[in-house]
Amino acid sequence: MDRQTLGQFIDELIKKKALPVDDTAELEALREKEMKALDDKVIDAIFGRLSDEQDAELNQLLDKGEESPEAFEEFFQNAGIDVEEIISQTMQDFAADFLGGENE
Repeated sequence: MDRQTLGQFIDELIKKKALPVDDTAELEALREKEMKALDDKVIDAIFGRLSDEQDAELNQLLDKGEESPEAFEEFFQNAGIDVEEIISQTMQDFAADFLGGENE
């Protein structure tokens, strides 16, 4: 996920939750922390579905320098991993955890 998409998603969550921050610097620090946390969760959710064989295949792809979005898309498609669905579900789970029942 790109940084802008992460930021927009986190900004929307922040608007929905009362936060214990006193100033803009604290808010920005919280935003950055949550963006990183969401990014890490998405990466773990996607790459955690790879078998050892698929992981080795991905490493070979990277070693060859084939790091284009198209190459990754083809790899995950061939691996039977729906990246968009995983991202969507991970974002929903993250939002539920972040809001902690304050989903207004």
